[in-house]
Amino acid sequence: MQLKKSLGLVIGLVVGLAGGYLFSKSQRPDPGSIQDRLEIAEQEAAKSGREARALKAYVKRAESSGSAEFRRLARDLKDGKEVSFDDILGSAKPWMRQIAPVMERVRKVNEAKWVDARVSEWTRNYTLTVAERNELREYFKKRSEENAEKITEVINSDQSGFVEFVQATENDWRDFEGTSDLMESFLEGEELEQFKEERLAKRVDAVQEEADRKLGRLDEIVALSDEQQAELFRVMARGAEDYRPEVNPQDYRGETAPLNRMARDTAINGVLTPDQRKVLDEYRENQVREVAEQWERYQLAPPKDFDLLEGDIF
Repeated sequence: MQLKKSLGLVIGLVVGLAGGYLFSKSQRPDPGSIQDRLEIAEQEAAKSGREARALKAYVKRAESSGSAEFRRLARDLKDGKEVSFDDILGSAKPWMRQIAPVMERVRKVNEAKWVDARVSEWTRNYTLTVAERNELREYFKKRSEENAEKITEVINSDQSGFVEFVQATENDWRDFEGTSDLMESFLEGEELEQFKEERLAKRVDAVQEEADRKLGRLDEIVALSDEQQAELFRVMARGAEDYRPEVNPQDYRGETAPLNRMARDTAINGVLTPDQRKVLDEYRENQVREVAEQWERYQLAPPKDFDLLEGDIF
């Protein structure tokens, strides 16, 4: 019995001390006391910590939105520092990602208008069933979506640069390359022959126009003789973008294998005289120098792999 009373007393004392301690902690220390100043300092420190975390989160959001990168580029341009197109594109990517849904809707509207016009034209010129018209629309839709995906990949990648962006946007879903095979599978007899002839005629016109344009440019640079012009027209035709072995501009006769740019330039050098080759080489060197000077004049650094975008000099 005595043990139980002692135990009860001890428990009561412990509970009382604990309650008193907790009560004292809940009371405000005396104003101006060390405890009061310490508590105020702790509260201010906690408040500052919360503000610092909030500021850090804001800065992170601003940086991810690209606004901070834009400001940095603007400062660099103002200070006369060299800025690259890769940096400019990188700073614009967050904004481009934000407006991507709007651009996607614009793309689909423009695509639908163009496809409807093209399918209507071919339906007027040839006998196409409803199923064939729908298949044409699906073909163009698929091509458009494939090219849109390439652009999206470039925009969403932090490693892609200006050259990759240009290459992705150069793909045109409006070309007829795949559509020709599809249309030929729909048609037969006279309509099929008519379609093939029309497509070939358009390709011949495109090849002849490109060959004439580039030959005229080369003539301005090195002053070609009549014999050289006749021979180099065939070279330019085989090096044209739309050239195919079946293309025959102006009853062309001779080699029919297509030429890539390197093979075409080798063939050109084989026709030119040593003096003409020297003039052409000097012209190319001047072109390269002028491009470099233009970048420097605008205090812009060429994007990486920029040489992949360099067009034909002719």
